[in-house]
Amino acid sequence: MMMAPMHKGLEAPMNKQIETLDWGKLERLDWHLWLLATLLIFILGIGLLSFMFPTSFWFIGSTPAQQPQRAFFGFCILLGLVLVYLLQRQAALRGLKRQLFESQRAKAAAEQEAAAQVFLALPGLAQFRDALAMEYRRASTSGTHLAEVLLKTPNSSPDALGRMANVLRCRVRHGEALYRISDKAIAVILPGMQLRDAVSFAGQLESLSGMPEGELEVILTAYPDEVSSLAELDGKFRAAVESSAA
Repeated sequence: MMMAPMHKGLEAPMNKQIETLDWGKLERLDWHLWLLATLLIFILGIGLLSFMFPTSFWFIGSTPAQQPQRAFFGFCILLGLVLVYLLQRQAALRGLKRQLFESQRAKAAAEQEAAAQVFLALPGLAQFRDALAMEYRRASTSGTHLAEVLLKTPNSSPDALGRMANVLRCRVRHGEALYRISDKAIAVILPGMQLRDAVSFAGQLESLSGMPEGELEVILTAYPDEVSSLAELDGKFRAAVESSAA
């Protein structure tokens, strides 16, 4: 049994886990900016009115009294209308942003549920052992090679494993399949693959998995390079699974 090295040059894009945005913090920042803008408009308007007030009511002089007073009251009405308009637009925008947030949250939840179902729908441990026994008999009879790869992610959720399974399905060949060994592990059987090719393939799986560095452990066992019997092959596999469960 050996650990497959990680091949940095073989990295490829995958569906990244949906990031949970801090919408509460974003909304607070937007609210603060809006309050600041409204406060500045209000202060500038009140400041301008304070300059207009003496001219309109105290220092009229030879100017007709009604003209500056009309300008003063007209500006007061305009300032009030602007503030009311800003309040209405901000309320409408907050409602639209809330609807957008709810729809994105529902979409993220649906995608996570779909990814988790992909992982849970994979063939289980019993099917894996049946397939491994069949491929071993075929390899021992025909004198060909056989390899198995175990991918362990102790701290990953089912939806993260489901997204990883979707990516890995694009890399397996015809006749190869992914198996759900446990809630934290996926295995794949590689019929006819020699050890050096299996190591390269395991490195590709590790780089394509999209898991953070150090999160994914890849364990490879090859026949007849490392084991010589089905019992030995199954024993090493059991040890790897038990170590992942522990």
